[in-house]
Amino acid sequence: MPMRFDDLPLEIIRYVFSLLCCRSVEFREPPRERSGTTQVTLSLVCSRWREIALNTRTLWGDVTVYYDGDRERAQGPPTSFQFVHNWLHRAGTTPISLHLYAIEASESQIAAISQTLLSSFHITNLGLESTECHHLLLPTNNSHHLESLHFSSFEPARATDTFPRFPEMPSLKRLHLCLHPDDFVDLTNIYLIPWHQLRVLTLSHIHWSSQILFNVLQRCKSLVECTLLVKLKYGQHEHDILLPNLESLVLNMKEEDSADPIIRSLMLPNLRSLYIRSWLWWTKLVLSPEAIVIMAQRSGFKRLTDFSLSQTEQPVDVRSLLASMPTLESVQLIGSLMFQPGTFDDLSSGMIGPQLEDIYFGVMGDEEIKLLLETVGRRHEKAKTVSDIRPFAFVTGRCTTKGDFESLNQRAKQCCEAFNARVSVVRGPFSSWHDVTFDWRQHGINL
Repeated sequence: MPMRFDDLPLEIIRYVFSLLCCRSVEFREPPRERSGTTQVTLSLVCSRWREIALNTRTLWGDVTVYYDGDRERAQGPPTSFQFVHNWLHRAGTTPISLHLYAIEASESQIAAISQTLLSSFHITNLGLESTECHHLLLPTNNSHHLESLHFSSFEPARATDTFPRFPEMPSLKRLHLCLHPDDFVDLTNIYLIPWHQLRVLTLSHIHWSSQILFNVLQRCKSLVECTLLVKLKYGQHEHDILLPNLESLVLNMKEEDSADPIIRSLMLPNLRSLYIRSWLWWTKLVLSPEAIVIMAQRSGFKRLTDFSLSQTEQPVDVRSLLASMPTLESVQLIGSLMFQPGTFDDLSSGMIGPQLEDIYFGVMGDEEIKLLLETVGRRHEKAKTVSDIRPFAFVTGRCTTKGDFESLNQRAKQCCEAFNARVSVVRGPFSSWHDVTFDWRQHGINL
């Protein structure tokens, strides 16, 4: 006899409810109308379900609020945010994820948001975005539980001289900043952020000058993951940037001056993945490939498994680059490449890239494509007899010369069938990052 849902153990019913309410609930203040939510719907089915829903704190702790200050002023008195406050109150001491987006808010409206929604809850994940506001939405003094902060500012309604001072955030480990440093005359307070305890740092939307980044990164000794937008307009740095725990780094660079200084300054002994990109995909970085080799030699790169390099003005010597990264498993080289004599032989034998499985070469001629396809088979045979060498699993070569593309494509298909590998030849110039990311996402690599 099948069991009724209400006869299931309480833990199972709560688990089912949590699956039904797994998405963040969105509120708009002032409300146009109160739309139904899954949580409320569950609480209206019967008295037992209502009791379970109201006492399952995890159902109430993921909220997004969009606040339009201009619309509220047109409607009348300031809102109390009481509905959202009561909603969050049901979460109790359960960790709360709260995202607030304020548009054209006045000082009093910002104060009301902070007092009602930020001052009395167990918030661990907080997103604050201010757009055309007179004051910025900031974390409050009740931030001792805060582990992750996403802080954004766009088009401030009035100029401000000083970067805001954040409260103490002793538990903060993840920080995402999306703001324009040029909006502030005095950036002194930015150095009071607890950079030393961060494990994840992301700077997005606006490029930060390399000098500010240098001063910040010097404080980030605990970083494990980092994504930076860098404006290159400063000269050589006087000191090294040592990040001993960093495992993942994405550098999106604005093509103004040479990227060599910041690349040469980095010492990343435990790095596992490194992506160096131009912010605009159609432009070429002013970056000497030798600078990357120098960084690799200084850092050791004994754990680096994933490397991606955007188009550079100078051609990349594939042999020298791969020789400096002995543990690579996947590599993308988008721009002009230089294949010294013996490069494909070294790839076949495992002299360079013995752990390589995934390859994307962005600029190749017909003869180089043919050598690459031959390398797939020779590497396959070598891997049968040497346990430390891996066969290639995913290989893409972009043919940029006018040749017999159909013949090359047919040979690539033969490699696929003969060596159980995904081998492809694509034609034409590199046109967007989608050219690379489409194929690589097929096998679980997120760029």
